[in-house]
Amino acid sequence: MNIDVVIVTFNRLEKLKKTLECYAQQTRLFRNLVVVNNHSTDGTTEYLEAWQQSNTPFGKYVITTDDNLGGAGGFYLGEKKAMTMDPDWLFIADDDAYPEPDMMEQFYNFSEQHPVDSYSAVCAAVMKPDGGFDVCHRSRYTVTPSNHFIWDSAPLEDYQKPFFNIDFLSYVGPFINAKAIKKVGFIDPKFFIYNDDSEHSLRLKKFGEIICVPSIKIVHDVKTVGQFKGQVAEQTAAVSWGDYYSNRNEMVMLKRHLPKVAWKRFKSALKGQLKGKNTTPYDKIKWIAIRDAWLHRMGKHPVYKPGWSITANKNE
Repeated sequence: MNIDVVIVTFNRLEKLKKTLECYAQQTRLFRNLVVVNNHSTDGTTEYLEAWQQSNTPFGKYVITTDDNLGGAGGFYLGEKKAMTMDPDWLFIADDDAYPEPDMMEQFYNFSEQHPVDSYSAVCAAVMKPDGGFDVCHRSRYTVTPSNHFIWDSAPLEDYQKPFFNIDFLSYVGPFINAKAIKKVGFIDPKFFIYNDDSEHSLRLKKFGEIICVPSIKIVHDVKTVGQFKGQVAEQTAAVSWGDYYSNRNEMVMLKRHLPKVAWKRFKSALKGQLKGKNTTPYDKIKWIAIRDAWLHRMGKHPVYKPGWSITANKNE
């Protein structure tokens, strides 16, 4: 079984060093490791040049971009490169996600006991740095009869099972079946960041089920996770750049996969705009995001770039 790892990094050199060391210490090996350097400016480029020359029992590939393409753009390039090497599985993770020493071994053990070839993805359980499961990375959704979309993390009790089904995976620790990628395509780089992995999840489910296996573990080195709420920039800001991408990309995902839900949400947002109810900074950026999604405006926004917040742009 050929497993290739894809990591995207941006200006987190010390975390990247720890991550690469964790992969080098795996008790059972994978085949290749692809690092996408998303236009880092903190010495990452020089470090990776030296890392490529070091001796490791796995192949090493580095892609350095000329611009910050966001997580979506970076993972797209990494997946595209890895797939040229004809893997059986791709393992996807951020530069701040540290696999447990036996993570690969646990995947091999599970695959020897279960028909994993029929799954589109087999996900590691995401762990908090201080212990415990970070449940927001593995989630499900329901749609009510009135087309209300409800997004919930898989409950903690599911992590006591050998494995459990999910609808949404985050790109922190999934093993993705290469056959599924061949059928449904790569992650969409136009998302730039946020909900790109969620939209990809719904496409992957067209190939097969997505499961989480709690015995396979990876530690995510963050204090708070805004994966599904757009809380990615200044935590004290009234509104930040992450709120734009979170709302825009969720609407794009709904348009593609749950159009009735998307239409209801768009009508509600439009009604609020026409009646002048979108008065708070968050309501204003949410409307702009939903409008852009409806008009197929994707990619990196010319205003709402990483680091933007209402406190830094009072005239916006």
